[in-house]
Amino acid sequence: LAMMMHLERIVSILPRTSVSMMFAYGSGVIAQRNSEIKRNMIDFVVVVDKPLEWHRENLKLNSSHYSMLRYIGAERLTKLQTDYAARVYCNTMVRVGEFFIKYSVIKTSHLISDLIDWKSLYISGRLHKPVRVLISPTSRKLEEACKMNLKNACRMALLILPEKFNEEQLYTTIASLSYWGDIRMKIAENRNKVANIVQQNMRQFADMYEPILNHLYEEIPLARSGETFNHLLTTDNIFHLLEFLPSQVLYEIENYMQQRNTQHCDLEEIIFGLANDINYAKKLKYAVEKIVFKSSCQQTMKNFLTAGFLKSCRYFGKKLQKMVRSRIFE
Repeated sequence: LAMMMHLERIVSILPRTSVSMMFAYGSGVIAQRNSEIKRNMIDFVVVVDKPLEWHRENLKLNSSHYSMLRYIGAERLTKLQTDYAARVYCNTMVRVGEFFIKYSVIKTSHLISDLIDWKSLYISGRLHKPVRVLISPTSRKLEEACKMNLKNACRMALLILPEKFNEEQLYTTIASLSYWGDIRMKIAENRNKVANIVQQNMRQFADMYEPILNHLYEEIPLARSGETFNHLLTTDNIFHLLEFLPSQVLYEIENYMQQRNTQHCDLEEIIFGLANDINYAKKLKYAVEKIVFKSSCQQTMKNFLTAGFLKSCRYFGKKLQKMVRSRIFE
């Protein structure tokens, strides 16, 4: 409760115009092994129905949060947010009292698309892991999309994992999805990040995913004994899980298969072929890596632009420090 009140005080400086959801995530609010919360920057995501109105108000209230791009005006800022990369606008290294924060703004409809279809896995991937929700989804459509995102993550993990696995392996696979192919993991991220998140937050992951697993028990033969799970990876079960995967994952698989097959196949034939392929898990991982690599490269370049040169250098420096610390603690 104290943490939530603390976070709400920090973001009280931001407009509430058309905000449909707001949450804090990352090592500044969620405990991680070998990391002190009080030392870390606090990350927020602000979901808005009308980004133009939101930026107009924020430019009046907090113009110093923006780089030199504030001089191009709210309309162009909004276009930069909604038309490029992961459709997110980030203001980073913003000082609020004794804390530094980063906040990312995304349009509600774009987040819903990412949650359901995994268009970029940029924000939807953050919601695969525990977060601190400050404003719950204000619409049923957004709430249902958040649930669908967790179901998609579970289905993908079940396809990647062996027939027998434990609870920690499940959550580690889920938490890994949005880091596969992420350019930042190769350059300046703590390479123990996933293990640090999962091992410190097993209870929170269970609270998120046990209701989803209870639903999946009705879909596929998944058995549980304590912390151990068993499921049969028959062709029929694999096919069933595959056909419900997000559309962008299926699109990447379709592209991959069409490039290697001179004969045209429809999507159902491709899914059936994949279900019978011994290397289906590798191809699924490739599809997710393609999505994440593209969005992480594009959004990282965009963030350099929206942050400005000096803030970008400071932010990158902090990431490098984290990476060095992670290697020291190995």
